[in-house]
Amino acid sequence: MAQDIEFANRLFYNYPQYKEASLAKRRFRHSDIVPLIEKLGKDGKFVVKTAGKSAGGRDVYLIKIGDGKSKIFLWSQMHGDESTATMALFDIFNFFSSNDSFNDIREKILSNTSIYFMPMVNPDGAEIFQRRNLFEIDINRDAILQQTPEAQILKNTFDEIKAEFGFNLHDQSILNSAGHNFKPATLSFLAPAMNYEKSIDSIRSKSIKLIGSVSNIMTNFIPGHIAKYPDDFEPRAFGDNFQKWGTSTILIESGGWENDPEKQFIRKLNFVALMSAIYSIAEKSYLNEPLETYDKIPFNEKDIMNLIIRNLRYKKNGIDYTLDIGITRTEENTGNCDGFYYKSTTEDIGDLSVYFGYEDIDLNGFEVSPGKTFPKIFNSFGELEKLNFIDLYKEGFTNVILSSKDKIADYCTLPINIIKTIDPADFEGIKVGLVPNLVIKKNDEVKFIVLNGFLFDLTNKTGEIKNGLITD
Repeated sequence: MAQDIEFANRLFYNYPQYKEASLAKRRFRHSDIVPLIEKLGKDGKFVVKTAGKSAGGRDVYLIKIGDGKSKIFLWSQMHGDESTATMALFDIFNFFSSNDSFNDIREKILSNTSIYFMPMVNPDGAEIFQRRNLFEIDINRDAILQQTPEAQILKNTFDEIKAEFGFNLHDQSILNSAGHNFKPATLSFLAPAMNYEKSIDSIRSKSIKLIGSVSNIMTNFIPGHIAKYPDDFEPRAFGDNFQKWGTSTILIESGGWENDPEKQFIRKLNFVALMSAIYSIAEKSYLNEPLETYDKIPFNEKDIMNLIIRNLRYKKNGIDYTLDIGITRTEENTGNCDGFYYKSTTEDIGDLSVYFGYEDIDLNGFEVSPGKTFPKIFNSFGELEKLNFIDLYKEGFTNVILSSKDKIADYCTLPINIIKTIDPADFEGIKVGLVPNLVIKKNDEVKFIVLNGFLFDLTNKTGEIKNGLITD
């Protein structure tokens, strides 16, 4: 175990030299990784082949390195918008391509294991950064029928390799917590069940031991941020079936980390976790890990929101209330890999003491009210661009009315909401399910506004409103 931890520490601190610089953001396309894969094909260490084509005709690649007895199969981005591990796989390729102080470990790994990688199983989904494939089918619910070409490719590759270990690499919500400890579940592991009874045989027990070993290692870097993914059996999923079909399978879900929207730190953690697992397989050190280690990992919980504002005074119908307001955000795609905007929702109101926010602010003594709509009707977007938004906020306005009949998007690049009708009901009010547009005062002076779920401090001019929304 000490040797495994030493190796992980060395990887962690030497990581920058292996990071694939061309993949700097989590939204990237199939065309971004093809040159990197073609370059690997020219490296004598790797064997690269096309395993098949996606529904949209894009190549799905299989990359192999090593000639050892233990076969390991890693596949990523089965869901097109879950790209963290894909970035880490290219970091791993760079590690194996390098010539440095890790050479003795590389030789040991590659003489004891044969490692197969399938990055970006769902390239069509990645093209528009959506979960499902071109046919709107969730590939990870197609393990049995195999109606999608991507599922057929994955299953055929599985049958061909007959791997001892499989790594099913995904992203999960950044709002999952590691148990009830108010910390994001940055990495969640699972030894998938192979039946409804969640039986443990010799195949699954190896998954459990390996997860226990890797989670112990990763705790050194992110204590309290490791969880266990829900273990209910899903008979249509690849991980559950691969476990049932004889491959010790490990699910890794990449969650959230504060101030890491592009998941670059979590990518680094994936690199270290996966390399640690591969090394442990080569050394067979995971066999010394007791099954109980896995049992002690807390399950994912849903105790986190993007923003919680606490202890606000709210007056309605002549009655004073004290409220916490919890806000969550989603990324709404605009039809291509790069394009998206944020849409926020008032998730909960009341006593939110059992929740934690990435942004968590106590405004005890402040009074909250709904944002207002500016009474003037504007005739063009150009008029809106000339507005002084700070002045509007100070008067409690978070919305404006635009009479233009021009077709415009669902979101506004300006820090204001646009209403194209006279009825502002979607944007005014403090109610679960509504877009949170709030005015927060102290001594009758506006100190903060919340616009589309983003908090802006008018005193210090801090905070960023990523975008407003537009409603018809």
